[in-house]
Amino acid sequence: MAEQPLQLTPRVVSATYWTPRRGGLQALVLVVVSAAFLGLGLWQAWTDAPTYDEPTYIAAGVVAVTAHDVTFDEEHPALGKALAALPVLLAHPVVPTGYRYMNEHQYSELFTQAQLRAGKLRMVMLLSRLVPLLEAVAVGAVIFRLGCSLFGRRAGLLAAVLWLADPLTLGLAHVDGIDIPMALATVLLAWAFLGVLRQPTRLRLAVVGMACGGVSLANEDGLGMAAVVAVVVVAAGWRIAGWRAIGRLIPVGGAAWATVAVSYAVFDPASLLPYVVVPAPFVHGLQYLLTYDTRPSTGYLLGMSWTGGRWWYWPLSMAVKVPWATLAILVGGSVACIRLTEPVRRQAMVAVALPAAVLAVELLQVKRDIGVRYVLPILALWCILASPIAERVADLRMPSAEDPMSPPAPRQPEPARAKGRVAVCLLVALPGVALVQTVRSAPNSLAWVDPGLGPSYQVASNSSLDWGQDFYVLRRWATVHRAFVASFGLDLTVADIPGARPLLVHHGSQLVSVDPRSIRGWVAVSASVLTAGGYPQLGWLRAYCPVGRLDGTILLYRFSEGAEEGPAPITPAGLCPRGAASSMLNGR
Repeated sequence: MAEQPLQLTPRVVSATYWTPRRGGLQALVLVVVSAAFLGLGLWQAWTDAPTYDEPTYIAAGVVAVTAHDVTFDEEHPALGKALAALPVLLAHPVVPTGYRYMNEHQYSELFTQAQLRAGKLRMVMLLSRLVPLLEAVAVGAVIFRLGCSLFGRRAGLLAAVLWLADPLTLGLAHVDGIDIPMALATVLLAWAFLGVLRQPTRLRLAVVGMACGGVSLANEDGLGMAAVVAVVVVAAGWRIAGWRAIGRLIPVGGAAWATVAVSYAVFDPASLLPYVVVPAPFVHGLQYLLTYDTRPSTGYLLGMSWTGGRWWYWPLSMAVKVPWATLAILVGGSVACIRLTEPVRRQAMVAVALPAAVLAVELLQVKRDIGVRYVLPILALWCILASPIAERVADLRMPSAEDPMSPPAPRQPEPARAKGRVAVCLLVALPGVALVQTVRSAPNSLAWVDPGLGPSYQVASNSSLDWGQDFYVLRRWATVHRAFVASFGLDLTVADIPGARPLLVHHGSQLVSVDPRSIRGWVAVSASVLTAGGYPQLGWLRAYCPVGRLDGTILLYRFSEGAEEGPAPITPAGLCPRGAASSMLNGR
């Protein structure tokens, strides 16, 4: 028997299913927003230099595709990297030999330098970023479908626009990483989970299993989410089937295992042996990540610096990196879930809120506060949970006319209609503001922070601001000015900038700063080097005011008489007065 749509009272939310005929306008708006998102993303994918992790991911993906070896990269799972590397083959990249005799950092540096010398680096980077860009648009499409299915077509459109009209999403979507694939796998799991909650057929159970395997292949955090989903699927059928509900684990677990095994077998058949149950590289990679993510690192946010993990880092980072207009809808829209009818509220809480809660708990265990990008899957689910406000506001504006057979609703009093008009205006204006901010953030979306917080380099750091994406700009500027340089990156260094001089030099086994008193002329430093880069040797430079910035992430200093090494503040100084040279905060 076909499943019936959920019936909600007109004053709460109308949650009829979306169909192409009834949702054509919303789908058209989504297509336009998605096209604009892709255009802005392609622009930045071409202009931005390789970020911190991208060379390793691209090299690992190319090796997996060409040499059928997924053991090169210590960080697993490997599926997302291999998929992103497929378009790279169109550029015929230079693939150096000898990867078996190098660690991943040595080989990725060799790989990047080979593309740079061959003049292919920009094209390789662009092609590697096509897959995450398309994945980000796919996240918006799945969010739209989930919102329509749960709450209504207006809610679905609002959820998708909240996701796409965000500089944070745009900044991370044009970077080859693991965050966008994890967001896509998460929303696909929520969609499949919702289908099982409504009608637990064997086919839908198998689809949930495939989604569990997919989210496990996207990120190690997906394992915990997949386990919780499997337990809830069994618990949901316990009241009806009792012990027989445990049988649901067979299609779920079998499909999850097959998804993981097949994905490794496609790129590296040898990886399935000798561990037939779970691919050995998958196990070893997860062990590496569990060790790596629990290793404390330097964190920086809003002028505060610390070592290790802080729970408040994640909500404060969202307040810095997500447009305040979007946050207002996310917070206010979540309250609208209270007005949902009980069946819809229960399904939304289990299928959407529960995976988000599991991810949040796992996130709190991470001791590496290096960027808000880890929150991206939670943000995608939050957009769905906040979307019922669109239906609620529409019902305030005018009674629902979804059912032509229902009797006409009584005319609303004028104050109520005025209240509805104000609510509709706000609901249109807030996403509009976020959309304008997203467009204006290009071509530096990765470095965007909410306006009014001060210079971005004093507010955020690492992948929330400066991930090495402005190396091309730094290279052009520093070559002309023959500057002292310290860049935040992995495989493109000062040695790749003609005429530049390193600000950090090796003294035996230690990395030390050039004597500040010997510095004359220009200095260019990536902002994250001074905040969360882990270079205390350059702390003295935070006491001097920069004379300018390049794309918001590269700080420029100019010294005519050398500098002095003294007590270093936590926060880099504000910009110097126009036309002045770099000077210390005490007025020197």
